[in-house]
Amino acid sequence: MQQDYQNLPIDIQTSKLLDWLVDRRHCSLKWQAQVRTVREKIAVAIQDMPETEEIKQLLSGSYIHYFHCLRIVEILKGTEASTKNIFGRYSSQRMKDWQEIVSLYEKDNTYMVELASLLMRNVSYEVPSLKKQISKCQQLQQEYSRKEEEYQLAASEMRERFYTSCKQYGITGDNVHQELLALVKDLPSQLDEIGAAASGLLEAINLYQACVQFVCDSSTEEVVPLLRHVQARGNTTIYEWRRGVKPTSLERPKTEAANQVVDEDVIDWGDFGAGPTSTLEAVDHGIAGEGASEEIDWGISLESEDQENTAGGIDWGDGNDETAQITVVEAGSDAPEGTAQGPDALTILETSETRNQFIDELMESF
Repeated sequence: MQQDYQNLPIDIQTSKLLDWLVDRRHCSLKWQAQVRTVREKIAVAIQDMPETEEIKQLLSGSYIHYFHCLRIVEILKGTEASTKNIFGRYSSQRMKDWQEIVSLYEKDNTYMVELASLLMRNVSYEVPSLKKQISKCQQLQQEYSRKEEEYQLAASEMRERFYTSCKQYGITGDNVHQELLALVKDLPSQLDEIGAAASGLLEAINLYQACVQFVCDSSTEEVVPLLRHVQARGNTTIYEWRRGVKPTSLERPKTEAANQVVDEDVIDWGDFGAGPTSTLEAVDHGIAGEGASEEIDWGISLESEDQENTAGGIDWGDGNDETAQITVVEAGSDAPEGTAQGPDALTILETSETRNQFIDELMESF
């Protein structure tokens, strides 16, 4: 019956546990000083410990309490077994230090009041803080899940828009750069088709010409000349548009396809070591050392005769020199007759200047 009575649990509020231990004299009133002494002993003892994985894990905790010390003593019984004498005592200083720490803990039940203090602090502060952190993490998780769904939806929409744009350009989208370069090869034929389609604009051009003549009092100036040329001859070269005759040969400007993609992550720092001598080192400022001011000739004379001689020595010329002749060489005169070189070898709709003029005249007529 007495044994059952001792095993009955006692309901004690967590906030009053420490006071209950002190009031029932399970521990001393000066338990804080005793705990401080134990902590000092532990701080000294952990400086000399065996290299075992379990001890490293025990010492890695933020706070070493009574049960940690008991486990360390059990581990030291195995590592310090060679120092045990016939009386069952250990000559190892490590074992002595930790056994002393355990005995100080057990004196006046100091370990109980320390653990009660830790329990009160965890229940009052640590657990509510962890609950708040868990709640905040759950909210962040829900928010990130929502954002993930939004981003996936946006990614699918952008993917659909990308494939739609690829269909508009007539490419698959596997290698956009190369596929767009391949489309450029079809551009000349499409421009020729546009030039051929302009042949049906003669009636509209004549109507616009008549309208201009009526408004401008029978003006004989020909309107939209480039549009007339394209309507009559199609998408010809600029050489034919300017000179009125077809070239016998074409020498188009050379273009190189950009097959290599520039790596923007690579920074070209230049060659600092092999560069020329710095400007400061190469410039001769003409500053001499001591006594240099005595040798400087400033070219200033106080006599008036020097000024007269200087003025009399100026040769103003007699004005009888022959007039210089300037010869203007026409650009492109080096090219053989009938050969279109450079920009002249391009078609009207290929060059941005003439293409814009063609569009402007087309909009002007309609």
